[in-house]
Formats: sequence, C-alpha cells, structure tokens
Amino acid sequence: MIVDSLEHSTLYKGLEHRIAAGLALLNKEDVRTADEGRYTVEGENLFFIVQNYVTSPFEQGRLEIHRHYLDIQYLAAGRECIGYCPFEGLLELEPYTEEKDIAFYRSPADLSRLMLKSGMFAVFFPGEPHMPGRQAAHIAEKVKKIVVKVRLDLPPCP
Repeated sequence: MIVDSLEHSTLYKGLEHRIAAGLALLNKEDVRTADEGRYTVEGENLFFIVQNYVTSPFEQGRLEIHRHYLDIQYLAAGRECIGYCPFEGLLELEPYTEEKDIAFYRSPADLSRLMLKSGMFAVFFPGEPHMPGRQAAHIAEKVKKIVVKVRLDLPPCP
C-alpha cells in the first residue's frame, strides 16, 4: 500500500510503467474534472472510474480484495476513511469472481483506518484487503473519487 498527496506522484515514476501511467493520469485536469463513469485508457490494462457517493459507516463495510488489478484511489473532493488490514485470518463473505476481479471479506474488529482528504491517493496492490467509502469522524460526506485500475501480471494471490 502507498498513501500520498498527488503533488508527490512523480516520486513513483520508477514503479511498473502502468502504475506510473495511472498516477500521471491523475495529474490531468480533464481526468480530475471528468463526469461520473468508466473511461478506457489502455483497454483492460489501464482504465479509470469516476464515482460520486456519500460515505457510509464502518460497521456497514466489508473488505474487498482484487487478484489482477491494482487500485489507485484518488479523492478529488471530500474526505473519507479506508479500512485496511493484513489478509491472514479473514473470513470470506462472497467468493472471488473473475469477471469483476473481486472477493469480499468480513472486516475484523481491529481494522486500521486510513484518512484520505481531497488531493490524496492510496494504492492497493492485488491481494491487499481494503474497505473504501467509509465515514471520517462518523460524519457522512459527499465525495468524488477516481479509481484507476491497473492490470498487473503478478503471481496469483489469495
């Protein structure tokens, strides 16, 4: 996992080329101001999704894990918490589906919380459990988030 401000995104140019390309996308004004929807950049290897939603309580969340895609979650407006924890010992709620590249797990009581504010991003690698869209300070807030999906050719993960 990586957490940083978009102004520091060039520090990660040495990462896999699609990760660097995904971060570079977020520096483009037309990407940050895009309307809600899915946008293709390099076919299924690199695309982004613009979302507008209201954050939800932690108690209503569940952890998600991807096998093939890395998530770059960028907060364009608002603030939210993202829960995260190690994979070991998690209880599966919904099995993995190849079509959506996602499985869901029950969040443990000792879940860590990561605060994202407007202008910040978090990178979650395949196999890293994360629970996006949670309330900051128990307050529901409107957010605009851009999720860049980067396909990585890594060994299989959980």
